[in-house]
Amino acid sequence: MDKAELRRAVIARRDALDLDVRAAKSAVICARLVELFDRLGVAAPHTVAVYAAMGSEADPAAFAAAAAARGWRVAYPCMLSAIDAAACDQRMCMRAVAASDAAAAPFITHPTRTFAAADIDSDRFPIVSAEALDMIVVPLVAFDRTGARLGYGGGCYDRYLPTLSATCQIIGISFDEQRVDHIPTDAHDLPLPNIISA
Repeated sequence: MDKAELRRAVIARRDALDLDVRAAKSAVICARLVELFDRLGVAAPHTVAVYAAMGSEADPAAFAAAAAARGWRVAYPCMLSAIDAAACDQRMCMRAVAASDAAAAPFITHPTRTFAAADIDSDRFPIVSAEALDMIVVPLVAFDRTGARLGYGGGCYDRYLPTLSATCQIIGISFDEQRVDHIPTDAHDLPLPNIISA
C-alpha cells in the first residue's frame, strides 16, 4: 500500500471512532503528556508547541490548557504564505498564544490556511523560534513500531523538526487505531523518538 492509500485507510479508521471514545482517548494522551513534562524537570519557563486538532485527530487541547495553567508558554503552528515560506525555507512557524487569546488566533481557527506575516498581529501572537521550544507535540495520520510517522503529505513537520534544539522533546500523539505494521518512508521522512497513543 502506498502512502496515499495508507493515509486514506487510516483516516477512515480514525473517523469511524465514536466521538466519546476519541474524547476519552485524547484525555488519556493529554494526561500522559503532562506526566512526561513533569518527569523532564526542565527549569521554567517552559515553551511547548501543540497543534489545533482537525477532524478526528487526537486533541491536545487539554494538555495546552494544563501547560498554560502552569505558566508554560504555548505555541501553535501558523502556515506561511508562499512568499514568507520561500524566504525562510519553512512552510510553517510557531506562534505563542495566551490561553485567553486562543479563540482570536486565526491560525488556530483555520489551521490549514496560509497567512502572510502582515496578516497576524505579531505583538499579540509572537513567533517562537524553533530553538526556544522545550517540547513539541506532533500530529500524525499513522505510525509504526519503529516510530515512522505518516503525516498529511505536505512535509511541514519534516522540514521543521530538524531545526529544533537537540534537547527539545519531540512527541507524536495518536490513537492506537492509527498504528500500522509498516510506514513506507522516503529519505526526508524523520522517525519520531516518542509516540504517545491511547
